[in-house]
Amino acid sequence: MELAKEEKISESLKAFKEEFGKILDPVDFIREKDEELCNAFLKLHELTVNEGVLSKKFKFLMHAAITASLHDVEATVMHLTGAIRAGATEKEVLETAFTIIPVSGMPAFAVFLNALRRLGIYSKP
Repeated sequence: MELAKEEKISESLKAFKEEFGKILDPVDFIREKDEELCNAFLKLHELTVNEGVLSKKFKFLMHAAITASLHDVEATVMHLTGAIRAGATEKEVLETAFTIIPVSGMPAFAVFLNALRRLGIYSKP
């Protein structure tokens, strides 16, 4: 692979790590096995999550709601991390959590709460 492509992947991985606090295991696996696929994924991530008509913060909150609805607590933690780093307030995070109840039910809400616990935002009384 040419040096410019390697540098681009490295820059994209660095930005991804800054957003989420770490390189996710699936992304690292793809990077090790197929750098071209990893680069395509990172490019898609950048194109869809970066600021646009919708803020980056709002997009991450939507992702957190979707991943909680899919019962994926690890992905919910990562997207909440991205939302918080993009400026989401505790009230915005909680409102996002509450909006998934009528659509996805209490099990999805419980996944969201579990993610909040992992981030230290909510602790069981």
